[in-house]
Amino acid sequence: MNRRILLSACFIMLSFCAQAQGPNGTMKYYKLANGLAGEELKDALSFIIGDPGVVNYSGLKAKYVMTDTRADGYLRDWYSDVTSYEPGSNFGSGVKKEGDGYNREHLMPQSWYDKKSPMVSDITQVVPTDAYLNSRRNDLPFGEVVSDENRVKTSLTGYSKWGAPREDLGTPASVTTVFEPNDKIKGDIARIYFYMSTCYQDSILSWTGNNATEVLGGTKYCPILDWEMNVLKRWSKLDPVDAVEMARNDSVYKVQGNRNPFVDFPGLEDYVWGEKAEQPFSYDFYEGIQQDPDNLDDDSPEDEPFTEATIALNNAFFITTWNGSRPTSSNEPTQIIGKKGNVSVVYAKGDSGQNMFCNGNEIRLYKHNTLKLKAYNDTFTEITFVGTKSTSTKELFASTGTMDDLHWTGNASVVQFKTDSENGNIRLYTADLKMGSASTGGEATGIEMAETETPPTFIYGPDGLRRSTLQPGLNIVVMKNGKTKKILVTD
Repeated sequence: MNRRILLSACFIMLSFCAQAQGPNGTMKYYKLANGLAGEELKDALSFIIGDPGVVNYSGLKAKYVMTDTRADGYLRDWYSDVTSYEPGSNFGSGVKKEGDGYNREHLMPQSWYDKKSPMVSDITQVVPTDAYLNSRRNDLPFGEVVSDENRVKTSLTGYSKWGAPREDLGTPASVTTVFEPNDKIKGDIARIYFYMSTCYQDSILSWTGNNATEVLGGTKYCPILDWEMNVLKRWSKLDPVDAVEMARNDSVYKVQGNRNPFVDFPGLEDYVWGEKAEQPFSYDFYEGIQQDPDNLDDDSPEDEPFTEATIALNNAFFITTWNGSRPTSSNEPTQIIGKKGNVSVVYAKGDSGQNMFCNGNEIRLYKHNTLKLKAYNDTFTEITFVGTKSTSTKELFASTGTMDDLHWTGNASVVQFKTDSENGNIRLYTADLKMGSASTGGEATGIEMAETETPPTFIYGPDGLRRSTLQPGLNIVVMKNGKTKKILVTD
């Protein structure tokens, strides 16, 4: 190959890398989803955004200052356009009319999942709304109402409506009343429903409280019933992502450590459930995303899937808002999450346990605290903790496998650790991980072998067009495990 051809190929590769960073520098965050499609894509997204570090329910009001304030400092009311509520005050109870105060509104009603955590305080879907309109919505499904004024009621200005549903949109006969939000907020709500069905895909089909079954059912892959999903997809297109929604997504990430991919990638629902469900999700050829070259993420090798790794269990890994003991304020999350490669680690307080501790050197497991390790498309074969015990009798227990002091062996994609000792704690500094294959259960011999044995899923040219085979010149190959490789064929 002559020098001119080599330089051209290098330029193409650099351009390719610049395109592949993801919106808001999120390539590392969504890396495991790259190259996947349909159900596999949804599974990867669920792993990435799952286990949010939600704050306590009472702490949501303080966090609305970050997520849901208008330019004038008042709360953004999702159901009314005539209110001006101050964050932290004007909280409504026993209200009689619109404007008397605001509530925390669960866009997916809390009665559906029996007020269980983390859904009940997931700030992605728990938003500030006028209390009176919140009570009017109650647990009604979202939909579009008929034009007959005699069968519909509205907020003061008609910003929100509730009443008989439009039959031409496929609403089933069992649904006699729906709540219709304003056109300006419909897309936001649709993308939150897409988020909820992805983040909580492992439990959402068990949400059967009140009239949940009018909206939820079907399969883990598509848990929202067709009639409602069609309405939501329609709303997502009619009300596209705007700057306010993107800013809120960034703020939610700061509050609870996860993002809404359906906001980061407008139209992503088509790649998960729609007409593009057989197309791979890819930063390089994603339609509708404009990359910001000044906000690129460093694609460092340490974030690649691995067969062996050491994770430092400290506040830098978990990105905590405290250094030492978790503040007793209800505004702080009761679980925090860190991710590296294809592994996530969740450190949680537990239902009735002692407080959490996390500083620059360690975390501490007290009674009822838990440490859960999850692997995506892999299994753990060995986990060795480096740490110390505050009492000689304290033991570390695992949900599966075999424990020998601080050393675990087994074969599982999810392992949860805890201690049940009444006093003292176990201080954990690092976790040394060895990984195996989820399909065979055997231990992998190295990343290079795993890549070689994984067949390509899709092949593209630098112009973004699909190819059936490798062709002379630059080929972009998306592997089944989500990794992207660039192959230059010279003859």
